[in-house]
Amino acid sequence: MIFAETIGIGDELLSGLTLNTNSVFIAQELEALGIMTRWQTTVGDDLDDIRDALDRALSRADVVTLTGGLGPTHDDMTKKALCNYFHVDLKFYPEILEKIKKRFERRGYKLPKINENQAEYPANAELLHNSAGSAQGMAFQVGEKVVYSMPGVPREMRAIMLEEIIPRLKDRTSTRVLRVRVHTTGVPESRLYESIHHIFRDKPDLKVAYLPKHTGVTIRLSLFAEDAKAGRSELDATVNQLRQLLPKAIYGVNEDTLPAVVGELLRQLNAKVTTAESCTGGLIANMLTDVSGSSDYFEAGYVTYANRVKHGVLDVPLEVLESEGAVSEATVKAMLSGALSISGADYAVAVSGIAGPTGGTEDKPVGMVYIGVGRKDDFTVKRFQFGQDRVMNKEMTAMAALNLLRLKLLADATQ
Repeated sequence: MIFAETIGIGDELLSGLTLNTNSVFIAQELEALGIMTRWQTTVGDDLDDIRDALDRALSRADVVTLTGGLGPTHDDMTKKALCNYFHVDLKFYPEILEKIKKRFERRGYKLPKINENQAEYPANAELLHNSAGSAQGMAFQVGEKVVYSMPGVPREMRAIMLEEIIPRLKDRTSTRVLRVRVHTTGVPESRLYESIHHIFRDKPDLKVAYLPKHTGVTIRLSLFAEDAKAGRSELDATVNQLRQLLPKAIYGVNEDTLPAVVGELLRQLNAKVTTAESCTGGLIANMLTDVSGSSDYFEAGYVTYANRVKHGVLDVPLEVLESEGAVSEATVKAMLSGALSISGADYAVAVSGIAGPTGGTEDKPVGMVYIGVGRKDDFTVKRFQFGQDRVMNKEMTAMAALNLLRLKLLADATQ
């Protein structure tokens, strides 16, 4: 196994004023090649700290990347630290200076004197072309190990990483990391684990990670494989096992989103859907219409927040609102019926609940939500109890509603 370490350089990274997205990108690209990033280091704009971080990295990693500190100002210390570490001087490249001058001229500027030092690099560096900026990348061979230095500007770092570094590293290992993300909703992480962990007992090479959010848990499967085709086949078989165990919870893999999955099912059924929302304030309709082409199956949605609007727009009977309340199974059924009637859609989704943090009672606490889906007179309404956070409650309600709709569409598609 080949191991890597990323070193992010800059006081702004240490202070938290700038997020170190470079290390994330680099680690992902290296892992795709079968090179595992085991260490991520962040240091400030200090020559000694940079040199010490590089020395430590080379003592344990095979591939080391540095990002940042290649600009023209006094606080950019990376080239000086590299010269110090390798005991070399800076070398001047007149052809690079000419390119920098032309870059400034194209923008209508005269090259500042300070930028001339961007044509100087450690004498032992192999320069790496930067198609997105003026600071060149650098490569250093240290025995069997290699060091790459790149600008901290993400756009420039990515250009050098993808165009110069990845091609150099792709043949260093035959192992590839294959990965699939399985998306679930409506089932807590602990219950997911109890339901599926046994299938991984005979798969020692498969790494499993549970990534929970309030809207659902993503199960990430990672496999180190010499044979990519065989590895992909094993992952596909595992995903099929998971789908069989969790048919109601799993809605997609990798880039799938629940609204897009629902939209595709509606297309397959040549059906349209409408929404009747109270506590979610239009979030379900917004999620459905986030999908390009959603006009194929979505024409209208109704946000009926107040009781008088539930009655006036969706024809929810006043006696139901008075006797059962807005947050009730009867009200949601009436909302479904009204939305279907006035929209002409084939399916409807309706929700009413107490998003909080105020408005709850002993009988109807904050987080209680009724969600209904259905077509014509075939309605299903379920009660959910979420938490205390208003925004999270709205998002969990929307996801639960779309998943109920997904299950209804799947059932109808198989009839």
